[in-house]
This record gives sequence, structure tokens and C-alpha cells, in this order.
Amino acid sequence: MKSNISIRKRSRKAYRLANQLLFSYLYLFLAKKVFGNRFYERRINATHAKNARRVKTTITELRGLFTKAGQLISTLSHILPDQYMLALESLQDDAPASPLEETKMLIESELGASLEDLFRSFEPVPIASASIGQVYRATLPSGEDVAVKVQHADIEALAKADLTIIEKLIKRVSYFVKIQGIEHVYGQVRIMIEEELDYEKEAQSMKLISANISEIAGVMIPDVFTSHSSKRVLTTKFEVGTKITNVAQLDVWNVDRTALGEKLILVYLKMILEDGLYHADPHPGNLLVKESGELVLLDFGAVSHLSDGMRNEIPVLLQAILRKDESKILASLKNLGFIGSDAESSKVAKKLIAALSQFLQNEVKFDSMNLKDISLDDIKGSSIDNLRKEIGLKELTKIIRIPKEWILLDRTFQLLIGTSATLAPELNPMDVIRPYMKKMVTQDGGVRKMILDAIKQQLSALLQLPSELSLFLSKANQGEMEVTVRHQNDRSYALGQQFIYLFLGIAAFFAFQFFGQVAYLTVAISFGVFLLRSMWINRRA
Repeated sequence: MKSNISIRKRSRKAYRLANQLLFSYLYLFLAKKVFGNRFYERRINATHAKNARRVKTTITELRGLFTKAGQLISTLSHILPDQYMLALESLQDDAPASPLEETKMLIESELGASLEDLFRSFEPVPIASASIGQVYRATLPSGEDVAVKVQHADIEALAKADLTIIEKLIKRVSYFVKIQGIEHVYGQVRIMIEEELDYEKEAQSMKLISANISEIAGVMIPDVFTSHSSKRVLTTKFEVGTKITNVAQLDVWNVDRTALGEKLILVYLKMILEDGLYHADPHPGNLLVKESGELVLLDFGAVSHLSDGMRNEIPVLLQAILRKDESKILASLKNLGFIGSDAESSKVAKKLIAALSQFLQNEVKFDSMNLKDISLDDIKGSSIDNLRKEIGLKELTKIIRIPKEWILLDRTFQLLIGTSATLAPELNPMDVIRPYMKKMVTQDGGVRKMILDAIKQQLSALLQLPSELSLFLSKANQGEMEVTVRHQNDRSYALGQQFIYLFLGIAAFFAFQFFGQVAYLTVAISFGVFLLRSMWINRRA
């Protein structure tokens, strides 16, 4: 696939687009200062629509990696105006097919044999062609029908040039828009593209994920033929079926679409939360359904790893959200890296979480994962609207970060939700997630940990901790403590002493529970007596 325009012209066209967007909004912003909000409100939607058309036109002309970048942005950003979302969502990652002779030379160079010796038959017209490669249907000498994915001959040079352009564009945008973590977006785009250029890595991912999900009935990944694969050529078993969103064909085949949607969500929960390695591009074209109802996952160019820390913390966050536990939501968001650990970030984040919880619980009817169910009328005059007036965008961009692992994960979630909504509109993903989360809680020590947490809470209530100690523990946990030691009889000293007695007493009590030795129980009771005595003296002081 030869680029339609030179690298230098690609750069100029991309930078021209960036400048047009920046200057159009700068003009409107300055005009607002002169002519007022009414002038701005009457023109902002038209400006969005004009700029969205500019973006789509330029990306369509540039093709290459800009198409992938546009698709990624369309699913990553939840704050883009609707005009941009519609324009970017409609982008299609297609490209002109490379000449057959060029493809033949690349295959023979990579696999070290002639095309005629490698395949019994090889269809000359590709069945699909995208920005990085194209797919041909062929037959091996042994008779297996296969799909042969072959890279375009000049794609590595084009990818290098486009990544450089995209990096410079992001730096230019970030100069005007200070959003923490924006550099991670480029980092994830670069990683995704570099991995898609390595078909050997894709083959390894297919084998590993196939083994991980083998226990799930009705889901499969095509077999890889390593003898006919290399870094730039990938040969897999050819699977016949239809796109998962072709509901008309699924109905003709009598496929249970609700069960299929549940299966789709479950296999991704398994990959993400249990294995930490998942297929990160579940758009409908990569999800095939066979006539038997079996789900086939295709194209593993975009695969992402999830660290143990994030993988273990996501269920905690989901449970906290389901239980509407604001303090645990805040702690979990900190652990995931969305919010800084400083006191100012915590203060703003608390307000945001409290307002969002009140909004979802009391001010809207919302029990699904489709954000489109919430209208602008719901937001006006709500806790969210009031908070928006109190907290500006500048404050939010200071506390909200984008963890690099979340970039592709968020894109994956959005694609899954959109696909399941088309496949089975009556299916609420939360009805699948809740029992799955319950199952996760009951394994790997989940129940034991919950019981121990409950015992701790009951002990705290039984001992009737003074309000000062509760405040002490809360502030210490959130990094807001300021301690000044004055005298041994000072009240803060007594509170610290009580905390130590409580901690040691609980530790001794659990030691008794696990080891059964009476000595530990005696120690626990002793510290309990010390604690009660200290509390009594402190209250009388």
C-alpha cells in the first residue's frame, strides 16, 4: 500500500488541521469576551460541526495510522462534543489493497519458499484490507482452509512517520490543554501500533489467550499455523460465520442473542479480571458468530496486559460502587492512580464522588451501563450541576489522572457495551457482572477477608471509640494529619495511646483465633482493659 501523499505533505496537512481547530476555538473564545455568552452559545455547535467535518476529511485523506488514532479517540473520550463522536465513530479502517505481485514477494521472502509450494490455492483478491495489512483466503497443501494476513510492504516506514506526527500533535495540544496523563494516550497508541506490526507476538497472544479461556464453552480462537507464519505474515484457520451485530442472520440461525451477549461479557471478565491479558479490540468486525452460536474472537493485533495491582483493584472499585461506599470508592480510585494522594486532590474528589452518588441514587432512574439514559434535563439543577459551578475544569484537571493501563481498557469497555446493546438491547450488563463479582468475592479468601473486616468494625463499635479517635484514624488514612507532641498528658498523646492498645489487642485476638493458644487471648483482654482505662481517664480529663 503506497501512501497517497508524501510524508512531508502528510505532516503539513496534519499540522494545518491542528492549527485550524485551535484558532477557530480561540476566535470564538475571544468573541465571547466581547459579545457575551449568547453570541457564543449560538455559534458553538456550528463550530463543533465544522471542525468535526475537517477532522474526518483530513483523516480520510491521510489514512494510515490516523484512522486508528481517530477510532481510538472516539471511544476513549467521554467529553468530546457529539459532532466529533459521530464523525470519528464512522471512520472505517480500510485501505487500497497492495498489488498481488508485491504481496507474493513479501510472503516468499518471509517464509522462504514459493507461493505455489506454500499453498495449494491462494485467492488473488483479499477479503479485507486495512491500514496495516490485508487478509487473503487460501488452502494449505494438507487441505485446511486458512486466512493469511500479510502486511503492506511500506507500512513500517509509514507507521514511523505517522507516530512522529501524532506525537508532535499531542505535544502541541497539551501545550494549550493541561490534562495530566495525556502523554499516556500517545504511549498506548504507539504500543498498540508497534505490537500490531509484530505478527509473531500476535500469534503468541492468540495461543496464550486461547488456553486461558478454554474452560468457557462456546467461545474459541482460530488455530495458528506457525509453519506458515512470521513477523509479517500470519496464517490461521479460516472460520465461517457472521458479524456479531448482524442480528438478522443470528435470528435466522435461531441464535439466543441474550445468551450470546452474556457469554461475550463473561469471557472478557475472565480475560481482564482473572488472567490480566485480554483482546483489546472487540469491535463487531472482530467478533464472529458461527451458525452453531459459537463465538469466535478474531484479530489479536491489539492485546493488552493488566498489572496485578489494577486487576485486583478493579473488583474492589466495582464492589464499592455497587455498595455505594464513597470512602472505599475514593480509596480505590487512588489505588488505581486516577486521583493523587495529596489532601487537596482528596478534598475535591470527595465532593465529586458524593455528588455523583447522590445524583445516581436520588436524582435519576439509572440501573444500567448506558450513559445515554441520562438526559441534560436530569443534570440541570442537580447535585452534579451545582458541583460543576463550584469546581472548575482547572481544578478537575489537577486531580484527575489517566492511568496508562486504563487507556485501552476503557476503549475495550466502551466497545463491549456498544456491541452488547446492539446484540441484545434488553440485556443489562450489570446483571452479568454482579453474580460474577459475587463469585470472585467467595474465592481466594474473599469471604474470610470480609468476615475479618466485619469483626474489626464490630470491635470498634463495641469499644465505642471517642469521636476524636475516629477523626484521628480518618485523617491519618487520608494523609491529612498534623501532629504536635507537647506533653505526655496531652489529649493527642492519650488518643495515640488508645490507638496502639486497640491495634495490639486486635492483633492478639486474631492470633488466638488462628493458633488457639490461651496466652494470646489473655494478652488481648489485657490490652482491652488498658484501652478502656485510657478512654475513661481521657474522658474525665
